[in-house]
Amino acid sequence: MTKAIVNGKLVFPDRITEGTLVIKDDRIVGACTADSAFPVPEDAEIIDAAGLFVGPGLIDEHVHGYHQHGKGFDIIDNTRAVADAHLMHGVTSVTPSPSYSLRMDRYLSIIEQCNKAIEEGGSSIIGIHLEGPYINPRMGAGRKYAWKYSEEAFTRLFEAGKGNVLHCTYAPEMPFAEKVEDVIHRYHVTADIGHTMADPASMYRAVEKGAKIITHLFDATGNFQSVHAFDLTGDPQDGVSMVALSIPGLYYEIISDKNGVHVTPASQRLALRCAGEDHIILVSDCTYHKRADLDPEEYPQTDLGSGGDINVNREGKLFGSRITVADGAANFMRATGADIRVTFKCASTNAARALGIDDRVGSILPGRMANIIFTDGAFTVKKVIFEGKEQEMYLP
Repeated sequence: MTKAIVNGKLVFPDRITEGTLVIKDDRIVGACTADSAFPVPEDAEIIDAAGLFVGPGLIDEHVHGYHQHGKGFDIIDNTRAVADAHLMHGVTSVTPSPSYSLRMDRYLSIIEQCNKAIEEGGSSIIGIHLEGPYINPRMGAGRKYAWKYSEEAFTRLFEAGKGNVLHCTYAPEMPFAEKVEDVIHRYHVTADIGHTMADPASMYRAVEKGAKIITHLFDATGNFQSVHAFDLTGDPQDGVSMVALSIPGLYYEIISDKNGVHVTPASQRLALRCAGEDHIILVSDCTYHKRADLDPEEYPQTDLGSGGDINVNREGKLFGSRITVADGAANFMRATGADIRVTFKCASTNAARALGIDDRVGSILPGRMANIIFTDGAFTVKKVIFEGKEQEMYLP
């Protein structure tokens, strides 16, 4: 069936223009704008955007669960339910992220659930992100569970993924890091640097060997000099995030919660200024751990956790967030002053490019999947279209 989205402000990577977007079945086939006269069939079903922004469905390349509206799901128990819940907030492509703290059986269960969803179709699960298991055990909540390196175990994860593992996070300073890099390269998977205290030389080597993404910039990224970084100048120079931002061509994940706990507003502005609009990727890092969380509603109003959208474990460590990518996009706009076009790139287009799937998703260009959302100017999602079909959603 052909549908025409009319009266919308179409958000392309390089411009916003009023016009009509035409979709047929599950694909975008063209747009009729002031500089383009793509024909709209007379029998097309009309969808009135009512002046809203019409842009690509959002991509969450880093998510562990869902925790909003009184509902909670973990990818361990029900990976597809997590994806379906985020879909209701405009996330039309997701790579669920088993983390370094999980046992092998749980890793394999999540991978199997993702494989099944991809094979059956109709799910927003587009691939898998392995957050570890080989990271620096000093960095991140649950770090005491980090695995000791085994090539047999590592290759088992990729083999189980059946080509669906799209990216993998590791720490390049660890003694086994070059072996990790060899395996990642062998399986043609994008390498992410994260949960790390890497020195500059290790960072440069990792990038030379193909690393492209920095896992949640400024969060669980330390300084190889530790406390001694302050001794000479009083400034923690050569920290992982600073070195990463100095390297051109990388992509940088940012978790933008309401109070700037994961990444402060100043650091978000710095990242956007250094990396530019083509290299920031907004992620949720959403988690659901009902036994480990402290309830954000119990925090005093003066506490950074009072925003109600982060998780903190019993050790006082950040344990991911309760946001969606749309929440992060709205927060990012407030923190940085980015406009709606730039924010759509950071919430969709850039992740697609980083993962090499931008020929399918990440924009409303012809030939892409008909994964489309309508938002207002504050990035509140008003309508979700997935594979050409309008979806149920949580209204704000």
